[in-house]
Amino acid sequence: MRTRDHGCVREKKPTVTLRWIAREAAVSLATVSRALRRPDSVAPDTRDRILALFAKHSYVPDARAVTFSSRRTDLVGLIVPTLANSIYADFTEAIQKHLQSAGRKLLIANANYSAALEREIVHKLVESRVDGVIFTGFKRDAALYELLQHYGIPFVVTWAVSPDRDVPSIAFDNRRAASNAMEVLIDLGHRRIGLICGVSAVNDRAAARLAAYRQTLKRHRIAFDPDIVIEGSFEIAQGAAAARAMMGLFAPPTALFCANDIQALGALFACQRLGLEVPRDVSILGFDDLPIAQQVNPPLSTVHVPAKDMGMAAAAALIAAVDSGMPIRSILIQTSVVLRGSTSRIHKIV
Repeated sequence: MRTRDHGCVREKKPTVTLRWIAREAAVSLATVSRALRRPDSVAPDTRDRILALFAKHSYVPDARAVTFSSRRTDLVGLIVPTLANSIYADFTEAIQKHLQSAGRKLLIANANYSAALEREIVHKLVESRVDGVIFTGFKRDAALYELLQHYGIPFVVTWAVSPDRDVPSIAFDNRRAASNAMEVLIDLGHRRIGLICGVSAVNDRAAARLAAYRQTLKRHRIAFDPDIVIEGSFEIAQGAAAARAMMGLFAPPTALFCANDIQALGALFACQRLGLEVPRDVSILGFDDLPIAQQVNPPLSTVHVPAKDMGMAAAAALIAAVDSGMPIRSILIQTSVVLRGSTSRIHKIV
């Protein structure tokens, strides 16, 4: 269909529905439904024609046949990379409490650090016509943000500051937080500092902390040594294995910066099993400030991340956006380095 606008002819975008898709594909509505629910029951060329129309018009069918104009669902989707780390539990609990107080419900999905799984989750959330989505980290296919924008679903990124102004974030600066931690260790006299972190290729938070580590070393004219940088899963066994490997070197680190408290605890226990005294033989500094960090011996120095505050702020911003229709404004959450018994001034020169 065409309309005239100031003497120019422009195409009017069609209102895309399942019935419209069926008409464009020259098939019945039942065939479109089968192509979505039981694709193997539809001839390949017909199925491909139907799915191509969905992709072309960025159309995601409503699984419950509810349109935005009829009513809201009062559902908010939260996608986290794991449920194994207790810091995400605190963060999630804060979001859920705030949403409940506003009469909303939370749908929690674990993407398990998988881009493919997260993409599937987002499509399912759109099908369910959630009122909003809270992401962990910003690094993902831009098409997912565009899909949510297409359907008018507000979203916000947490745990990492988005470099894109069109992608609002309520998060802390991972580079700055990691850089501050490194500066503390360097101020304590450490020059040979090992890094234990997540897999930077799939985790934007780990990548930012690794970048900060390298930049801080460069700023202080300290040589980067790949032998004392180990990436791996955010698990206690990974932290222990990395610490054993580094402390077995001819010139072991005098300090370990762990980009996650779980890895830091693994490193602490491994060093103690090796007969090393923390912090006399090696200082250890974590990241997150989990409640257990204060309970171990010695208490763990770490970067304090106000996860609960971040969760509450994200939930509040999303609710305001849904109720008002106004865009979400980014908020920078502040972190701090908390020094406890696992770090000290260097006791030996390397």
